[in-house]
Amino acid sequence: MNHFIDARGMAVQQSWLLIMDSMKNTETYWVTTITDSLEKARHICDMARQCGISAYLEESSGEYYIHINRTMLQESDKSSLQQSTVVVITGSVLGRGDEALGKVLLKGFIYHMKNTRPYPRTIIFLNSGVTHTVEGSDVLADLKILSEQGVEILISGTCLEYYGLKNKLAVGRAAGMKEITEKMQRGENTLIL
Repeated sequence: MNHFIDARGMAVQQSWLLIMDSMKNTETYWVTTITDSLEKARHICDMARQCGISAYLEESSGEYYIHINRTMLQESDKSSLQQSTVVVITGSVLGRGDEALGKVLLKGFIYHMKNTRPYPRTIIFLNSGVTHTVEGSDVLADLKILSEQGVEILISGTCLEYYGLKNKLAVGRAAGMKEITEKMQRGENTLIL
């Protein structure tokens, strides 16, 4: 079954979300997306290839067609699409400077991590970063989706105890420093925020 998406005027990320939604349909094997920018088209092709999905670009009359071929991925193949990337979140904000801006940036980072493939293999929360994994967190829904997709979420048990949050953990599991250190060392890419 073929599916067509008109992404002219859309941002790349919005186009990609539509493409991924259409690929969830088990009967869709080809998705053709039209866009009005060569840069956007190339970016979408790159995103598909990073997920292990075949894609090629075609230009016609100033419009760009991205043809994406989806082969049926078995459950065992889904984990191979995950990079061996470990993301370590060490605080309640992203970056230094204005705290309100830092909260917005971190929320956006987690949102886009949820919507971008491949997923990281593991996300680790340390220090005040553990506050994102408890009841009432404004990123909890996104973290739960990542967890449901097979992303391992580890939270420092020591930090949970320090902040008095051990009984409020709502996603992932508590881990000791030995396990956290091993995960960070074994990751092909470790991103510390």
